[in-house]
Amino acid sequence: MSTPRPESLSPTNCAVCQTPAKLYCSACKMVKYCGAEHQKQHWKQHKSECRPFRMAEDKDLGRYLKSKRSIKADSVIFTEIPIIVGPKWYLNEREEQVPVMPCVGCFTPCRMGIHYCPKCQWPTCSANCGGLDNADLHGAECAILMLGPGPASSEPRSLIDYFRTDALVVLKCLLLQRQNPKKWAELMDMQSHEKERVGSELHDDAEKRIVCYLQRNFLQRLKSVEQKQKQKYLHEYDNALLHRICGIIETNYMCINLPSGIELSGVYYMACMMEHACQPNCYFQFDQRNGFKISIIAGRDIERDEHLIIMYSNMLWGTQMRQEHLAMTKHFLCKCERCRDPTEYATHFSTMLCMGDEGKSCDGIQLPKDPLDMKSDWACNKCPITISGEEVRYLLTQMADEIESLLARKPTVKQLEALIEKLSKFLHPHHYHLFNLKHTLIQLYGTESGYLLGKLDDGLLTKKLQLCEQLYGICQKLDPYTIRLSIYVGIILYEMQTVLVERGKRLLANANKTEDDASRALDAFNLAREKLLIAAKVLEKELDNVAGSKLSDAVLKALNDVYKEQQLHN
Repeated sequence: MSTPRPESLSPTNCAVCQTPAKLYCSACKMVKYCGAEHQKQHWKQHKSECRPFRMAEDKDLGRYLKSKRSIKADSVIFTEIPIIVGPKWYLNEREEQVPVMPCVGCFTPCRMGIHYCPKCQWPTCSANCGGLDNADLHGAECAILMLGPGPASSEPRSLIDYFRTDALVVLKCLLLQRQNPKKWAELMDMQSHEKERVGSELHDDAEKRIVCYLQRNFLQRLKSVEQKQKQKYLHEYDNALLHRICGIIETNYMCINLPSGIELSGVYYMACMMEHACQPNCYFQFDQRNGFKISIIAGRDIERDEHLIIMYSNMLWGTQMRQEHLAMTKHFLCKCERCRDPTEYATHFSTMLCMGDEGKSCDGIQLPKDPLDMKSDWACNKCPITISGEEVRYLLTQMADEIESLLARKPTVKQLEALIEKLSKFLHPHHYHLFNLKHTLIQLYGTESGYLLGKLDDGLLTKKLQLCEQLYGICQKLDPYTIRLSIYVGIILYEMQTVLVERGKRLLANANKTEDDASRALDAFNLAREKLLIAAKVLEKELDNVAGSKLSDAVLKALNDVYKEQQLHN
């Protein structure tokens, strides 16, 4: 059965004859028909695609996805082929200084100045790369890139300035109007926040980084070719359209991390409509072998009429950082339960310690008066002292710089301990800055020279276990179904079991051990096995990436070792 539906919520044409249609599939509300006859005709094909969710629209949320029935945890809710996949959208400062980029044919990392596409002379992994003639990878854009003047010289700086991989993402989008009109229509239907972007830092950056670059090197030359041949290659490519595409990418792109370490950007019509919240109920995976098809998977049991939610920010950032990131990149303010709660589910993940007044100490904590206001003052829960939002932001930025600098240098145990002690005078023990440092520290207790597991005294073993338990407790509150923090939780559980196994071994190695010691040792091995089984389970969703696969192998090996200990002493 088909029923009328607002035009803005789906493609406007009948799925069979492509004429304008006002009726849609009442089950999934994703496909339109001109009439009942064409819906019946299409049902055999659509039956397998009819999905357990529907699109809805809200004046605040815009378009979002909503479940039509109960969905079990780990169920694949839907899969989708991307509109486009291209190089990384935002390059960091280091990446902008290194003459390395993803091959234009297959995204393999390649050094500029070695191998080139025979036609357009853009860098490739080899002159015979199989993706060079593939229209979905490089074939379509190659004809435009051939028009470019090429780099001014073979110097690294000149190569980096000319081969702008981020601009390729926009060019790939632009070419859809010729290559795939259906995908082009979907792209143009996506949010761009054009009005909000005008005059913003993002708009100005895109003007210099993308728009002027493409027009100067390729599109103005394309216009000359079109005028000579009296034939249009692309229907439109003016600055306004380029900025609109930049806005669509900024608002909707998803990061795709390859095993090679290369990060790509993907745009997906349906997946990019999903609502954001800082405690999601879904997660996604990419299938590189199948055109980077995305699978949206239920991270927990989802009830009927629940919104399908993913997270666009970093779960291990504090509220202020998440809000600033979302405001800049996605143009919205998150008002989810975690963001509204100053304590962030009682984790105190952003909480500061009160310094008191002149000469008067205070054991209170500082929390934002309004966590949804990035400029909000912070107030103590025990004394009248308040701190401005600017002061908090400055202090946290200084701390972040110090932490980033230390972690970039492969810190030692003593360096980490010293910085944790220093920052603990200002931050709640569960603060996200301290979480980051402590998560690194638990991995060094037991592996750094001078701190090898077998040499740690009982006090340090206990400290490591307590830190693991503290970090695990925070993760359980922030991500109770381990939807986003699988790697972090897997590491914590793995490090936790190393302490338990070591304790068990020490009890059994005691020449004067008692039956109680042997019993306690077996209890420790059993508990270690429980932790490893949980780790193995949460890491199942991470097996398609290098870090997750490597950690999973370590967990499975540890499970085997614990089993041997259990059998040996049972």
